[in-house]
Amino acid sequence: RGVVTAGAAAAAFGLVSWLFRQGDEPEDDPIVELLRALGQQHLFAKWAPRGQMVGAKREMIAQLHLLDANYPGGLAAYIGSARKLLGMAQRGENPLAGWVPSVPSDGHHLEPGTEEFAGYEALGLLQAESLGFVIPAGGLGERLGFSGVKFELPAESATHSTVLQTYAGYIRAVQAMASERAGRAVKLPLAIMTSDDTHAGICRLLERSGYYGLHRDQVTLLKQEKVGALSDAEGSLALSQHGYRVLTKPHGHGDVHFLMHSTGTALRWRSEGVNWLLFLQDTSTLYMASFLASLGVSSAHELALNIVAMPRKAKEAIGVVAQLTHSDGRSCVANVEYNQLEPLLLATGCSQGDVNEPDSGFSKFPGNINEFVLHMDSYLEVLALTAGHVDEFINPKFADEARTSFKSPTRLECMMQDFAKTVLPHHRVSFTQYPLDFGYFPCKNDIVTAARLSAQGVPPHSASTAEFAVYRMHASALRRLGAAVEPPVPRQFRGVTVEAGATIVLEPSFAPCITILAGRLPSPASVRISRRSALVVRGSGVTIHSLVLDGALEVEAEPGASIDVRALVVCNRGWEFRELSDAEMAAADEKTAIRGFVVHRHETRRIVARAGESVVVDEAALP
Repeated sequence: RGVVTAGAAAAAFGLVSWLFRQGDEPEDDPIVELLRALGQQHLFAKWAPRGQMVGAKREMIAQLHLLDANYPGGLAAYIGSARKLLGMAQRGENPLAGWVPSVPSDGHHLEPGTEEFAGYEALGLLQAESLGFVIPAGGLGERLGFSGVKFELPAESATHSTVLQTYAGYIRAVQAMASERAGRAVKLPLAIMTSDDTHAGICRLLERSGYYGLHRDQVTLLKQEKVGALSDAEGSLALSQHGYRVLTKPHGHGDVHFLMHSTGTALRWRSEGVNWLLFLQDTSTLYMASFLASLGVSSAHELALNIVAMPRKAKEAIGVVAQLTHSDGRSCVANVEYNQLEPLLLATGCSQGDVNEPDSGFSKFPGNINEFVLHMDSYLEVLALTAGHVDEFINPKFADEARTSFKSPTRLECMMQDFAKTVLPHHRVSFTQYPLDFGYFPCKNDIVTAARLSAQGVPPHSASTAEFAVYRMHASALRRLGAAVEPPVPRQFRGVTVEAGATIVLEPSFAPCITILAGRLPSPASVRISRRSALVVRGSGVTIHSLVLDGALEVEAEPGASIDVRALVVCNRGWEFRELSDAEMAAADEKTAIRGFVVHRHETRRIVARAGESVVVDEAALP
């Protein structure tokens, strides 16, 4: 348990070591014969004569075994897939040719705060003790202008909780409730897929933070390996300049399924009682706002795969959930990437392409937010047949009109959400859509790119929009329960438009879901919060009956403590979000610069109860 890499990769290194201990020459290794048979003679064409450069040759043989072990079906399958997809790219063929997209008819549209949502969330809470979490985190934040791992970024400025800290907080809160219900200690497992780029950084973050309160043995790190780069349309593996190493590139977050299979993690979790899996990514903490309701939908309708979705603007750079129907009669519910949707619609008779509907202002296709719930037995059934392989794509940049050479080496890529295309015919697949304020606000683009997108009216997907989406979600949860929270208004920071309203963070230790939040607010109509206010609440021992807030308030009950806010009016200077000047941007650290603002905490009322304390706040009646 703890940190593992692909078992197949370890086995490959073991095999290579054994062969070399027998005194075999690198030229006689079976991998050389295999690759020659696959038309890859060029890999060895410039090798020095036998007995020379033995060390370099052995390192290359070890690398080739690693590449062979870390792809379902090995290098033979990789090269075969590459040649097939490259041939299609040469001929200009659309991989979705013959398929017609439509909106799935059996999706579930849930509104938080309704009885329907509460019913599904309650069912999700019952199923939560058998839930495992899987998060690919193989990419750095360089596209954001951040050089570290994205898990280390603050999800918001009110608490400075990192993305991983937020995820861990929800896991701890839900497993605490599951433990109380089950009458035993429940630990919900978490698997994180790392890469060469992120593995060391994530390990340091976990160690430095004490795993954010999670037990070490409930966290599994699955280290992803890269795949061979391809140098031409014949599928030739690309060599480094010195000729003794294959160039490699990332394969994509779809590798998480191969790693769940090849390391035995999925089977181990099933033997430990995990019946459900929640897959999500490392770019948005709003995934946690509704995952229990999604789990409830999966359980109630016996879904093998439940894709989580939100309203999507036409041409927005996120994929869609679509019913794909083929001319030969085949049909499936799957992800279609945004850059495939428009040409597919035009090619199948939809002359307008991807447009917003006049009544809703959104595309008719639900936006796929790269979050889904899988039934474990169905997952294992597919893994046994596919070894975790998902559909791939390739995007070569051709350098000539004949489309035979590349401007730079390319590679096959895969995405975790394309697992939907591998489910079996008897598996039930559907989607669950939530409103935009509980949707997908990823932290992906640097602030300059985000400002340009914002000016075009396209969702910027920046650090600032992701942060204000957190506050908006918590405010919406309060509002949907009956609290009076002033709505947000548009505001710009460094050219990026955000919806700026009350700065509210209801930490998972206080309320990990709306069902629990409702119990913490016995009289939600007696809660009134102004737009300029800031509210942070921590601890399961907090209950708020009556609150009027026009300023900043933090309430924290440590484990074993309670705070009963019976009546409280707070009016103070509060907090100020101030845009950074050009000079301040140049001097700011990366975590601040990608947001374009700083928070000045002028005045904050704090109410804290230490372990064993019971605090009653009854300072003023509602006016």
